[in-house]
Amino acid sequence: MTQQLNMLSVFLIHTAVMLTITAQHNLTPFGTASQSSPYDFSDISKGKPENAVNSPVSNQFTLTTCSSTKLSDRNIDAAWWMFNFSFNTAYISNVTIYYRENYSYRMDGFKLYVTNTSTIPPVGYLCYKDDHGRPYPAITQTIDCTQLGKYVIYYDDRGSDEGAYIFGPVVELCYVAINGCLKGTWGTNCSYACQPKCIDQHCYPGNGSCVWGCDPQSCLNNTCDINTGACSDGCVPGLTGPFCNMSKYFFK
Repeated sequence: MTQQLNMLSVFLIHTAVMLTITAQHNLTPFGTASQSSPYDFSDISKGKPENAVNSPVSNQFTLTTCSSTKLSDRNIDAAWWMFNFSFNTAYISNVTIYYRENYSYRMDGFKLYVTNTSTIPPVGYLCYKDDHGRPYPAITQTIDCTQLGKYVIYYDDRGSDEGAYIFGPVVELCYVAINGCLKGTWGTNCSYACQPKCIDQHCYPGNGSCVWGCDPQSCLNNTCDINTGACSDGCVPGLTGPFCNMSKYFFK
């Protein structure tokens, strides 16, 4: 019994240390980017959506290094850029955006979503909504999202007043990093597995705690710790270990 308690203590101490780790794993190599329109319908190689997830990390605008939708008058309702994960869902910590330099007014009123569908207008979790008007948004910014999803969508339905001209919505992203972890993992490099009792293996990438709570099955008094996933009051008869997923006879 003492040996088992010592093992549990070591596990909990180790977990407490790991909870301080922050997840910063860019997930954009694992998926595809799309956007509402090409920059030039006669040459779709210009301003491609995938440019935004490739180097360089910069605000300097060129049509070979940045994504760009078509710049037009007010005859369009919205412009958007979307990233679709190839591995189903991920838990997003934050999104870093590098917009076109000197054109922050074209970002005015933009929204950032994490969603489970590709529906436009987006239907899902609104990570951020820029207040319309001055001061204009910073062209480089990191936005916290802390949300599970399959798509990240930059959405603009405001347009911009550029003095002599009023343009419809346009998206000009030079670099986007989507930081987080695949479902079931967490840590600096997403190298730790979520605790086995986290429901549906969803845990926060920054600290490993269970998103939807923990499954108390096999735990004494149906009690488990949402932060560690461990059975707080011990195990039902016949089982042992922090998660009560091992037979006690292995310790005899």
